[in-house]
Amino acid sequence: MENLKLDDFKNYTFLTNLFLSQSGKNAAVVASKANDKNGYNKAIYVNKGEGFFPLTPISGNVGTYIWLDDDNILFSETRDKDVQEKKDRGHEITSFYKICINGGEAAAAFDVPANVTSIKICPDGSYILTAGYDNSRPNLDGKTPAEVEDALKQWKKDGASYQVVDELPYWFNGGGFTNKKRSRLYKYSAGGELAPLTGTLDNVSTYKLSSCGGYIAFTGELAPFEISSIKTNLYLLDLASGEIKKILTENQFIKAFDFYGDGFAIAATKGETYNFHEHPSFYTVDRSGNMTKLCDYDYSIGSSAGSDSKFSGGYTSMVRGDAFYFISLQGYEGDVFKLCLKSGGITNATACGGNIECFDMSPSGDRFVYNAMIGLDLQEIYEKGDKISSFNDDALANKKLSTPIYHTITDKDGYTVDGWVLKPTDFDADKKYPAILNIHGGPKAAYGESFFHEMQYLANHGYFVLFSNPRGSDGKSNDFAEIRGKYGTVDYDNLMQFTDEMCAIYPAIDQARMGVMGGSYGGFMTNWVTAHTNRFAAAASMRGICNWISFSYISDIGYFFGPDQQQALEVEDPAAVADKMWHHSPLKYAANVKTPTLILHSDEDFRCWIPEAYQWFTALKINGVDTRMHIFKGENHELSRSGKPEHRVRRLEEIVAWMDKYCK
Repeated sequence: MENLKLDDFKNYTFLTNLFLSQSGKNAAVVASKANDKNGYNKAIYVNKGEGFFPLTPISGNVGTYIWLDDDNILFSETRDKDVQEKKDRGHEITSFYKICINGGEAAAAFDVPANVTSIKICPDGSYILTAGYDNSRPNLDGKTPAEVEDALKQWKKDGASYQVVDELPYWFNGGGFTNKKRSRLYKYSAGGELAPLTGTLDNVSTYKLSSCGGYIAFTGELAPFEISSIKTNLYLLDLASGEIKKILTENQFIKAFDFYGDGFAIAATKGETYNFHEHPSFYTVDRSGNMTKLCDYDYSIGSSAGSDSKFSGGYTSMVRGDAFYFISLQGYEGDVFKLCLKSGGITNATACGGNIECFDMSPSGDRFVYNAMIGLDLQEIYEKGDKISSFNDDALANKKLSTPIYHTITDKDGYTVDGWVLKPTDFDADKKYPAILNIHGGPKAAYGESFFHEMQYLANHGYFVLFSNPRGSDGKSNDFAEIRGKYGTVDYDNLMQFTDEMCAIYPAIDQARMGVMGGSYGGFMTNWVTAHTNRFAAAASMRGICNWISFSYISDIGYFFGPDQQQALEVEDPAAVADKMWHHSPLKYAANVKTPTLILHSDEDFRCWIPEAYQWFTALKINGVDTRMHIFKGENHELSRSGKPEHRVRRLEEIVAWMDKYCK
């Protein structure tokens, strides 16, 4: 057995968009893997009954795809040099190719004059798609080719010179400035006509095409709006008439939906008690908006278990027959659950013992496949509990891994907190070892027992690794997750209690050589921890928050997330709003910090924008704390999960070197 290497993640295959063919006979998935150009290649792999084989070149970069029937797939990819050159000049083009899974090369199908993000096929052979729409682009209708080129050149020049902003949010993590940029629905006909189905200022979030192909149900926001609402509605678009009808009588937080009978099945909440983090209830809804509650559900919908060794994408909910299937995290395991739309009863559709990222089911319900991380395995495809793929069989072969050891603590309020310990892979009970407390983001996210490259590498490098799901985490009740206005109190207490109890259980931990690290909310908590205790020898704060006032007025989600999470809007005196947010800001307590701190941040992180790092660095530096800041250019909030491979390597090198300096 050999030690896990820092850059071994380059050998991992990340799986997304697992889809069955129309009858369910065959399956396909997109496999991504790091390449030698500091990026990722993406290829479609197909399963026709035994194993998966590459359908498109593994050196390619496929985009969205759909099954046309049981034997043919339509996918997008830029393969033509002339098309790429036109795109570089500002043209919007998405090229689609058709390929048969039984043999033969991909053949050019058609080019869509838009930046397509998803596509579905209608029974009549036309296509429904979503594409980005930028209202700042010049109108090219009626222009000669030369005039088009001139207009695009001027548009690109203007875009490099200034940005106009008149709405919130004005930017989004991973998307840059988003002012007046929308996701629109279109219909693309076999004859090559692209017809918009929603307005230039309407924004579509998620959509479903009815089985008859005559209707589209979607969530989103219709114009006009200058401040985007965090709630949404369910809309029904009649493809024959073009009419769009608002279904619900009031906007809600819609967690999942699908067509059911003549109406819909939805998981939604008004957020009256816990706002946007509130767990949903399930309803059936008719086309007049009448809602019939089936049941309440005190867990979240979707996949929220963390890992730095997976990509996301694919179905997380759907209706089949009289059942609504959905992914949910209960405790620290994410499974598919089945809601009976007749009785309202919920049962497990899977009990995988790990975390499912996406799934698909044949129309008849007789075939069910899912993409999951189980135990210390990386992402693989499963059916009926059996692994039917082998994408990552070799990636961790003969590697030393540390099995997470499960523990619980009971806090002063009686809540049970889940947590784990990774022992150093070459553990010797007669020796003392340094330890690192790793804090997850969110806060409404969760750790589990799935493989985490970062933590496994630290265990291979001689560290105990401690991690837990303190109050505020996902996987449990609304009440457990409710820490609004309590940041840095009950969550901090849970983390310190967990650390204390693990140090007592594992005397091999050298308490003089402990580090603390975390990203996003975990970065906030790392800052908060070091501002409230000097027990840690080193800290690594990543994409964190130190000032809730600046975060709330700069972050892409800040205008609603910050004041809500700090309960600043609940303060009766408007003048005290800033005081409430400042009270929960680590920057207020920066003078207390003595812990040497590494700060890692990306310059295009618009979730926790880089001024949070600048402020924390400056405050610690002028207070005489040994501080180092590393800025990753061209990266965003997702650096540790999907950033450029070489940047992910450098990030982990920085962390390990810093921890080694003070903890070894």
